[in-house]
Amino acid sequence: MEAAALYKSLESNVLRRDRASRRLRRSCGRPLGEGDLAKVVDQVKLLRTSRRALSRILGKLRELESYEGFEEPLATLVEYMFAVGAYLEREALLGAAEVLGRSQSTKSYAEEIHSIDVVEIDRLLEELRATHATIRARSRA
Repeated sequence: MEAAALYKSLESNVLRRDRASRRLRRSCGRPLGEGDLAKVVDQVKLLRTSRRALSRILGKLRELESYEGFEEPLATLVEYMFAVGAYLEREALLGAAEVLGRSQSTKSYAEEIHSIDVVEIDRLLEELRATHATIRARSRA
């Protein structure tokens, strides 16, 4: 896959994840009924799927030999995700875990957030750091 296509995929993923994180934070910031809890679970699952897609994109970016002039835009998106996006997602997920943990019917999802999602975000941060370093190193070469 070429740099332009990966850039577009990365950009779309980052924007989608930001919207999903914002929706999740908003959903958890108000009183929720059982039906609303199901929506929160769906939003958590959407973020999980999107996070895994982001990891695949980052892996492909690290494999590229040349970024074909997309070094700065790619580096900027990766920096944003490292400095802001991943932390906002973590906050939204921890808020969701707190909300879901209050209901017996969704308590297992709250535990999943801690055991799966938070761990994946830590791994994602390492991937973001490695990808940023790779982009910077190849743009200097």
